[in-house]
Amino acid sequence: GPISACVMSKSSELHTLVFNSLDEQIAVIDREGAIVDLNAAWREHGRDNNLAAKFMCAGANYLNVLVDADSGSDADEQNFAGRARKGILEVIGGKRDSFYYEYPCHSPDEKRWFMMRVVRLADSASRFFVVAHQDITQRKLAEEEAKYASLRDPLTGLANRRYFTRFLKSEFQRSIRDRSSISLIELDVDHFKDYNDELGHPAGDECLVQVGLVLRELSQRPTDLAVRLGGDEFALVLGNTNVAGAKKVSDSLQKAIKGLGISNGKSGSLSISVGVASVHPHEHQDESMLLKEADEALYHAKTSGRNQVKFAESA
Repeated sequence: GPISACVMSKSSELHTLVFNSLDEQIAVIDREGAIVDLNAAWREHGRDNNLAAKFMCAGANYLNVLVDADSGSDADEQNFAGRARKGILEVIGGKRDSFYYEYPCHSPDEKRWFMMRVVRLADSASRFFVVAHQDITQRKLAEEEAKYASLRDPLTGLANRRYFTRFLKSEFQRSIRDRSSISLIELDVDHFKDYNDELGHPAGDECLVQVGLVLRELSQRPTDLAVRLGGDEFALVLGNTNVAGAKKVSDSLQKAIKGLGISNGKSGSLSISVGVASVHPHEHQDESMLLKEADEALYHAKTSGRNQVKFAESA
């Protein structure tokens, strides 16, 4: 009777209010991809991103919208549209129960990521399907920050050994492809244990930070990398750099360290020992030979009295 109808009306109004209060952007589509319902968040997202009106209203065909995007000029948009359409069709066709897809949707002002989720609408006899987009930006930013931190030395902010290993391998392979030279500079702070013992660990840490700043200044190109390998050991990867270029950098490095004017207590001014290796690699070589040569050159610098630069024999 009237009371039952009133209850149903109230319930429907409540469901609509809940639907439109969700932060998730939600649309319900039929088997052909036509949008039969969508919430306020979906419309708002469309307006905020200057999307075409056909994307934001019932009656539009979401699969056709994705086809249009897939034929556009933006590579990221094409990638998302193609994968999204394939996933939706697989859910509609019963090949999978659900489809999840994380994708970037960066604006000119900020990085943003979303997760798309597609499932069959419960109790709809497979006639309708829910497409939802959830903002996962905070989680992705946290993941990026954690990944960045895992590849960086917390004291100096330079790359750590883990990142160095990856970068050197990649840069060495690029040198082989481009038929260019690559150089590696390794260095130790001279008598650093004595420095720490005499002046204390806070002073030692500040010394390492200052050395790190010098290395950062000397590694400005995309093919360069400044690294803290651990303790008082550092390195510079110099892509597309021959022995003459590496010599210039190592000379600048020695001069800059001396210019810091840091007193090393009993040992006088702070100094470094430097080993340099340069190679024009071919396809039968790998980065291990460059590492070995730089290690040997550094060992030679240290056993020859420190505070000097030594070059690998092949350099």
